[in-house]
Amino acid sequence: MTKTERTVALYVAASITGALALALLQAIAGGVLTRALELSEDSIWRGLGVARFGLFKLGLFFAVFGVLWLVLRGESLARRVGAGLLATAVLGWVGKELVFADRGLAALYVLLGLAATLASAFEAWRRWAAAGVLGLVVAATALASQGDSLVEGRNFFAAIVVGVLFCAPAIAWVAATGEAVDRAGVALDR
Repeated sequence: MTKTERTVALYVAASITGALALALLQAIAGGVLTRALELSEDSIWRGLGVARFGLFKLGLFFAVFGVLWLVLRGESLARRVGAGLLATAVLGWVGKELVFADRGLAALYVLLGLAATLASAFEAWRRWAAAGVLGLVVAATALASQGDSLVEGRNFFAAIVVGVLFCAPAIAWVAATGEAVDRAGVALDR
């Protein structure tokens, strides 16, 4: 197996692992929403476009951004941001028009893609902090775009739960995958 093939295999494995981890976090967040806030878990996730086949949809998001960061590893910040924004637009369009025909999912892809692109511009602990903050922003924006008023207490706390347990980990995973794959590749070379 060549180095490139191994790197691509590691990115695919990271995408699958990220999708599985996020699906698990989605179940945990759904449990919190149902029990503590007495909100319909299904309405939250359906509005975000990840109610059915969430694993496949999340894996697609991780795979697209994983391959993008693989291609752009040594590029300047401006090129990485530009490519991230372009990939976000294309992924949103594909989510809405070609594959899923789901506006909620397309909006979530766009929001997560923008946040992951912005978070990847930071280094070290700042990247994790940016992912956390941007996760809250993405969740609040996604829920508000469904017509839910964030002034209402339950919706505000739902945005926090979705932001902390779903959006922030998705953003952090995308932003950190490149470094993790590089470290795994070095470990396999030994």
